[in-house]
Amino acid sequence: MSKPEYSIVIGLEVHTQLKTQSKLFCGCSTEFRPDEPNTQTCPVCLGLPGALPVMNREAFRLALMTGLALNCEIANETRWDRKQYYYPDLPKAYQISQYDQPFSQRGWLDVPPEKPDGQATRIRITRAHLEEDAGKNVHDESGRRADSGVDLNRTGTPLLEIVSEPDLRSAAEARRYLESLRSLLLFLGVSDCNMQEGSLRCDANVNLHIRAADGSTVATPIVELKNMNSFRNVELAIDYEVRRQLQQFMKTGQKKGDVPKQTRGWDAERGETFTQREKEESSDYRYFPDPDLQP
Repeated sequence: MSKPEYSIVIGLEVHTQLKTQSKLFCGCSTEFRPDEPNTQTCPVCLGLPGALPVMNREAFRLALMTGLALNCEIANETRWDRKQYYYPDLPKAYQISQYDQPFSQRGWLDVPPEKPDGQATRIRITRAHLEEDAGKNVHDESGRRADSGVDLNRTGTPLLEIVSEPDLRSAAEARRYLESLRSLLLFLGVSDCNMQEGSLRCDANVNLHIRAADGSTVATPIVELKNMNSFRNVELAIDYEVRRQLQQFMKTGQKKGDVPKQTRGWDAERGETFTQREKEESSDYRYFPDPDLQP
């Protein structure tokens, strides 16, 4: 089978930690302390029975400023939702986020061209919404298979999730989008964007649109890429995934809808992606309005 013509379709989900002194719904510090696990927690960010969240005004101000800078429409009314799922680093088994009424949506960001004489590309922003972060699983990386631990210092840290439309068409363009977004966030002073400390994280949704012999277009299954801790790794992971999906399509002919959406991690040492799990749909999270927070 000869290699078919195809186009690359990429959408990015960027999480940036807002530069606040306290967490999104409690007074615990947001200072980065990797050597002092579980020292910045309280009944609120741990979700203990009877503890009630209180909104961080500064976090909302910084998020609103970013939404305006991204040319988003600001909603007249917004509300909080509970996103239900369980991981060891999410002790209350739900995340306070926003679902169908985010505070901002339908924006855009212009990405500079690859060459100086080219034209900028306008990437549409689906939404920018606030949510709280989960904790962090800490695994033994010595190879001795020691116990894993959970550090809940990061639980409840204010995150702004910026979701793009699938308007990006190459790994290099995705990298330029991230660089432009980081420059904007730093200019606004809303985040320090330190990827090594988890202040800026990116997930990439990638698939191919392949031109069939009859002129129609066939889409490959969408894959969400995670565990990318630098712009360079984002570019490398997307490039690898494009090659892998093309080979998989030529081998199996699987198209979008034939298999569930998949989450894959990025192994920087091996330079390849690997299967993590099947991706949940929005209905699997059983969203409902948070009863403890007013619209």
